[in-house]
Amino acid sequence: MKTLNEMFYDVTLLNELRGNANVALKFSDPDGVRSGKSGWSFAVCQFDTKNNSQALVCLRECGFTKVEIQGIVDQTIDVKPFAARLREHADIIERFSTEQLSYCLNKALNFDLDFGIPVESPGGILAGADYVNQYGSQGNGAKAYYKALERPVTAKDVLNFKLSNTKYGREHPDDCRRRYNNILKVIYGNT
Repeated sequence: MKTLNEMFYDVTLLNELRGNANVALKFSDPDGVRSGKSGWSFAVCQFDTKNNSQALVCLRECGFTKVEIQGIVDQTIDVKPFAARLREHADIIERFSTEQLSYCLNKALNFDLDFGIPVESPGGILAGADYVNQYGSQGNGAKAYYKALERPVTAKDVLNFKLSNTKYGREHPDDCRRRYNNILKVIYGNT
């Protein structure tokens, strides 16, 4: 059986890049419309350059200048030529992505441990970590929702929370279900 880290890598690859690791070394627009809510994203975990400070540290280590990074964050620069630089520094990007995925898993585990909320393994843990990677953290609303269950949190519970308590879940229920189904695929096979 795979470790939680290996399983979460597989979940993230499916959820963020639809299983295509080659896309990790290119910049992508996370919301597809240059809304200003996000900057260009990259890596398996799809670091959002506008909302994740580690993305900026990673880019600096890859040799990007302050001006280039600002253009990437603001989505005001053509990023296609930068794919070669991302590929040249694949080892750095992989290291930062692995750290991000471990951070997400730890946040999911610690959230549940810190608040005395039991979590099902591996489903609830993977779904919680995916939530952290997508949204940054699980807040007080999630804490109250999960505590009210009075049982271990499952992947389905995380899905139901997203659908009923997040704007994204209400506006993009099919994507939330896709992410949930990918978690099940990784746990039970078919990846």
